Amino acid sequence: MDTIFAKQSIESFIADLNSTKPMPGGGSAAAICGAMAAALAGMSAHMTAGKKKYVAVEAKMQRIIAATKVLQEEMLVMAQEDADMYSLVLQAYKLPKDTEEEAAQRAKAIEEASKTAVTASLKVTGACVRIMKLAYVTVTEGNQMMVTDGSASALLARACQQVAAYNVHINLGGVKDATVRAEAEEMLERHLSEGKALQEDVLKEVDERL
Repeated sequence: MDTIFAKQSIESFIADLNSTKPMPGGGSAAAICGAMAAALAGMSAHMTAGKKKYVAVEAKMQRIIAATKVLQEEMLVMAQEDADMYSLVLQAYKLPKDTEEEAAQRAKAIEEASKTAVTASLKVTGACVRIMKLAYVTVTEGNQMMVTDGSASALLARACQQVAAYNVHINLGGVKDATVRAEAEEMLERHLSEGKALQEDVLKEVDERL
């Protein structure tokens, strides 16, 4: 990829989404949302840290600030990885299959590219869980003026997770290895279950505080 999404302006990235370019696509857009979700949880922690009213959670908020900075950087990297993985899968499907040898090589390439893409998307779904856990802490223990930002963090992270989940499913279509499929599906289900519960918990806490 010649374009580094994290270095683009917001306007330029969105223009590229709404174009004939195959990348960036939904997975990259979702990961950018994931980066924003992490940043919003961090903002809530920033707006709590240093305030006398919240001195009891000062150390916890500082840990959240540090963690969200790492997560937002990870998500930006994952946005790039999604495009790279999509390109890898496309290249595999474009390989010739006129002879038995070519067909076998193509099938192997699709299998490996699909496995790599699945792994990349599962990294995203797992990171979203980590973000939502931090958002929950900021909502329940952080500055109560920032609870809606905590909810925004959780909602964006959940949306990112669901998009990444669809990418897992579609790329599993190219994976024939039953063990890999089963492990991926189990991990995805665990991530989605955690994400659903966390979103519900965050929104419940926010509603009670409005």
